[in-house]
Amino acid sequence: METTTTKRQFIIDTINDMDEETLIQLNNTYCQSINASDDEVWDNSEETLQMFFNNNILNAIQATQYGNYNYHDNYCRFNGYGNLDSFNHFDVDDLCELVETIAEYIEENENDFEHVIDFTEFEA
Repeated sequence: METTTTKRQFIIDTINDMDEETLIQLNNTYCQSINASDDEVWDNSEETLQMFFNNNILNAIQATQYGNYNYHDNYCRFNGYGNLDSFNHFDVDDLCELVETIAEYIEENENDFEHVIDFTEFEA
């Protein structure tokens, strides 16, 4: 049982030390794994808008108008109403779940997260 706690703490510590880009990658991998695509974070770019709205200008305008959206922000995600919210910074508090919840899931599904967390650094 000690190994499980130690490994989970290693994962929590690793998450807390991640830079913004890696945190977003972790968040999105986790969201894809649990089928919570609405919580994924995207670059706020023309390509992202094209991908989601595929030339449907009215839907794009509505999603940006009714959300908390700024064209010049770095990132965006859909809110619970299907509108876009944008922001410039992403940190641990912005993850779609608590760090402990994500760490528990990662511990049980380690192979899905090897591209985000280097488990070879873990010492049992």
